[in-house]
Amino acid sequence: MVLLFVVSGERRRGYLFRAVESAVYSTFAGVVRGADLAGARWGSRLELQRGVAYVLPPSRYDLMIHDLERATQVIYPKDQGFMVSLAGVGPGMRILEAGVGSGFLTAALAAATGCRGRVVGYDVRRDAIEATRRNLEALGLGGCVELRLGDVRNGVPGEEFDAVFLDMPDPWEALQALRGSVRPGGSAVVFVPTYNQLEKLLAVDGDGWVFINAYEVLVREIEVKRGAVRPSPQMTGHTGFIALLRRVDGGSSG
Repeated sequence: MVLLFVVSGERRRGYLFRAVESAVYSTFAGVVRGADLAGARWGSRLELQRGVAYVLPPSRYDLMIHDLERATQVIYPKDQGFMVSLAGVGPGMRILEAGVGSGFLTAALAAATGCRGRVVGYDVRRDAIEATRRNLEALGLGGCVELRLGDVRNGVPGEEFDAVFLDMPDPWEALQALRGSVRPGGSAVVFVPTYNQLEKLLAVDGDGWVFINAYEVLVREIEVKRGAVRPSPQMTGHTGFIALLRRVDGGSSG
């Protein structure tokens, strides 16, 4: 995979493609021959008819946005990074994820824990498990994740995790079943799309969990041009709410 970043005057755009020597690729600043890319080193500059192009290795962000398979709705990088930071995920930690979907959050978790840690991912859909497996392999993270077909609302007996991440319609049900599977003081980070679901998470407050806070992450690009720097009129708005809970002592609050 190659990220070709093209610049012509004030206009800039990236193109992601699988470079084939016999192919020809079109950009807004002119065409690029695959043969010109065959021996190009990362960071190389190519002269085009109406601008220049730089040959770059695609980042995980580039691959997620433009290339990876999407078997389900996904958790985007703007939310992933905040969720991972919120739970303090780091190298060597053991993480449980339920509702892996297409594996976008799974990849962010695996990158944070490294293969010295472990991410165990569940989904009730076999096609989601297989799509996640393919995406992880494409990112070189397959060896850091164990994928399981199953429902965590039935519990995960005999295992303990540092944190749990949930992307599912009724996470409150899963949290009740997972109380014994998250270490005391550990985190639960929940992603839900609606206010109603967010409010229902309070059902577990005081019953082995304490509800800490809820958040929404919004991202707006800035248009950077000489003499005219301003916010873009478009932005990535609501995708979902993120809730943080912590594992504590305590029985049912009644």
